[in-house]
Amino acid sequence: MLGDGSVKKQETFDAQKIEPLFKNIEVGLEGWTLRGISSTNNEGLRRNFIKLDKIVENCQISLHLSLQYHVLLFYQPNYEVMKKQKELSDFMDETKKHEEELTKKSDKIILKKLKDEGYKDLDPESLFEIFYSDDKIREKIMDEIKTETSGNLDDINQHKNKLLKNLDDLLLEIYQIEPILIDETRLVSGEEGCVCNIDIEEIKNNQKTGSFDSNNITDSIKEKIQTVINQVFSAVQNAN
Repeated sequence: MLGDGSVKKQETFDAQKIEPLFKNIEVGLEGWTLRGISSTNNEGLRRNFIKLDKIVENCQISLHLSLQYHVLLFYQPNYEVMKKQKELSDFMDETKKHEEELTKKSDKIILKKLKDEGYKDLDPESLFEIFYSDDKIREKIMDEIKTETSGNLDDINQHKNKLLKNLDDLLLEIYQIEPILIDETRLVSGEEGCVCNIDIEEIKNNQKTGSFDSNNITDSIKEKIQTVINQVFSAVQNAN
């Protein structure tokens, strides 16, 4: 339900199933080393990802799977939402009136206290300049303002915050994703979709070289690499 009370149909999915899906993929990749299953929890954009790798002869194969999706907030289709919104609106109006009254009363107190301090022959604008430029005078007057204008403003603000929290508790998170493959550049730019990267690097002197030249790889190793990549496809297909 939208904030105005209208109801909208919205497709979504269960984001809680992503991590179990990744764990099933991990189980299907026997002999691989898990480098982490993690997620980001930004307010409107979230990402779940898994990284694994495996050594095949003198090559390291790295797998990165990532799902990125947006989070939309809707209210529950519940009459309580509209009830709390009405109550909050009434309180906002009451707070506004009270704040206006408090501001006027505070201004009068400031002018009176400054004149009591000896600033009698100055216009209101000059008096306020003194008030905001002199820390000692301002602190002294502010303490007196708090004493003379205590009222029930704090109670109103506390109740307003309570109503806001009650409304937040009635929010639902709806997840939105495009069922498409994207590359890491589009992932970083915030697009929805799925990343599936398989990187192959040669290893020399126990160090990754950051490069891969198929001309340096024997046919036997190429076949082993192809078998491992097929293992990835099979694990993803059977993860459900």
